[in-house]
Amino acid sequence: MGRRPTYEELEKRVDELEKEALIRVRSDEALQESEERYRMIFNNSPLGIMHFDENGIILDCNEHFRQMMGAPREAIIGFNMVESIKNEGMRWAILSALSGEPTYFEGDYRSVTGGKITPIRAIYSRITSEEGKFIGAVGLFEDITEKKQAEEARRESELKYRSLVETMNDGLLIRNEDGVITYTNERLCQVWGYEPEEIIGQPMTNFLDEANRIVLERESVKRRLGDSDSFEITWTGKAGRKVVTIMSPRPIFDARGEFKGSFATLTDITRRKQAEEALAQQAEELARSNADLERFAYVASHDMQEPLRMVTSYMQLLARRYTGRLDSDADEFIDYAVGGARRMQQMINDLLAYSRLGRRGEDFKSVDCDLSLDWALMNLRAAIETSGARITRDGLPTVIGSAGQLGQMFQNLIGNAIKFRGQAPLHVHISVKREENEWLFSVADNGIGFDQQYDERVFIIFQRLHGRGYPGTGIGLAICKKIVERHGGRIWAKSEPGKGTIVYFTIPAEEEGKHV
Repeated sequence: MGRRPTYEELEKRVDELEKEALIRVRSDEALQESEERYRMIFNNSPLGIMHFDENGIILDCNEHFRQMMGAPREAIIGFNMVESIKNEGMRWAILSALSGEPTYFEGDYRSVTGGKITPIRAIYSRITSEEGKFIGAVGLFEDITEKKQAEEARRESELKYRSLVETMNDGLLIRNEDGVITYTNERLCQVWGYEPEEIIGQPMTNFLDEANRIVLERESVKRRLGDSDSFEITWTGKAGRKVVTIMSPRPIFDARGEFKGSFATLTDITRRKQAEEALAQQAEELARSNADLERFAYVASHDMQEPLRMVTSYMQLLARRYTGRLDSDADEFIDYAVGGARRMQQMINDLLAYSRLGRRGEDFKSVDCDLSLDWALMNLRAAIETSGARITRDGLPTVIGSAGQLGQMFQNLIGNAIKFRGQAPLHVHISVKREENEWLFSVADNGIGFDQQYDERVFIIFQRLHGRGYPGTGIGLAICKKIVERHGGRIWAKSEPGKGTIVYFTIPAEEEGKHV
């Protein structure tokens, strides 16, 4: 028989057994806690999780995976993914995982019931023990439906944006913080005449002459300060062609507020600038031509006075000496000649007055229109009394202009009404009202009027609508038109035969200092 253990040895062995038991209990508890934690993570994971064996048969899955698949749990457990899945990419990923190589798959996953199709992103991995023994395999699934939709929406947005950018009427470029062009649209390529690869990667200064480089450098400093004001700049396109643009830049800053460049739209105004220059040149030529015509009219009318006076004098002398001494035809011829000479002299006097109007250069001053009208009525006193005309008026304003020319205009308009009065007693009324930044005057009469189709013709020099039964050369309204236009206003007339005429004209409400 063997030796009996001592009491101390027995006590020590009991202690060892108790410790082993305690370790087993704690190990079991730890294992249980670990399994509980795993199960909690398994069931509450935002990812779909499923386990499968070495044959690809699903052994377990969490609720999220079941929802993604759109099938009951009993239809999922036992499903053989290797034999039943039609998607070759997914089958290859599963087989690769079973062979020991973790794999990634992204694509559409059809429900095990053959119904719902879900876009997913999946990772398959083989699980082994510490000794390398195969335990199983796991698949982690993420439903990427919303991400796919967001990507599709982003692609559509980018497509729309690119379509908009490429078809817009303005050029567009993006430059980095060093002034190098990183993007350009098709329109800018057309405007400059280069291909995209000839522009992208080049400094903006490569497309500018020295004067416009200075402009760009000055404006670039403003971009770094956040300024976005538009400015005019001229680019040098292919073959040296100059392209004038309005550049509208916007600075680009990163999250830390550091300047990263800018993007800008470029509106081609080359044709507009050319048209403006051509128009300015035409206006200058027209002004010079008008000045030459005014000088010619003044010189011609002035120099014609003396020979015409001589002709008129001798014709009047013939009339005094020989009227009644020759036959009736001779008397009639002499009368025609005298009348024609007088009319020619009146026309020359009117032309001289018209040309003198354009040669004056006095400054505009504050003018009381009531005083200018008083002056005109004083000059017309005899004609008013003879015709029995009644002149009424509203209170007139003070404007900036020429007192003499405004008085002459009132005299011509009222005199015209007296000249073309009808059978009824003549009534002329002068009124005015303020309309925004100008005064609207009207001179209305109840005279014979005229057909409205001739409303523009009446303001043309020497144009007459009525026969020689009415005195004058047809220059009065032409002078009025010139006076109004020199004051920056407009003039027009409304009339109807037998129902009188209203002449309207405007005078701006402006400041002193302009020239007549």
